[in-house]
Amino acid sequence: MSLFDSDCNDKKRKKNRCEGCVCDQLKDLEPGTPVFVRTIAGGLKSSIKGRFLCFDKETCCATFSERVFSTDMTTVIDCNDIVSLAIGNDEYMENMNRIMNDVYEALRRFTPPS
Repeated sequence: MSLFDSDCNDKKRKKNRCEGCVCDQLKDLEPGTPVFVRTIAGGLKSSIKGRFLCFDKETCCATFSERVFSTDMTTVIDCNDIVSLAIGNDEYMENMNRIMNDVYEALRRFTPPS
């Protein structure tokens, strides 16, 4: 059997693929909820500090918005690739935004030694 034998849009293959506690939490999470998400990616972009936007039960894709330094970004990730999900509140978001702005300003002012 070849990898190309099945249709990549096969709903039966995708059915019940959104499993695990994080996927279950995302199914009922209200859009706009502040979250801190850790992903399996590791490295520099291994977390999302922002707001939950939506969850697609058919594709298992979760969509989040976050402010990275001074840029608004939207991230889409498979719920099975999320290691942990922390649900916050507006105070959490204000603190995260303040911290990220402070880091951004410090980096902007940084002058490497000559």
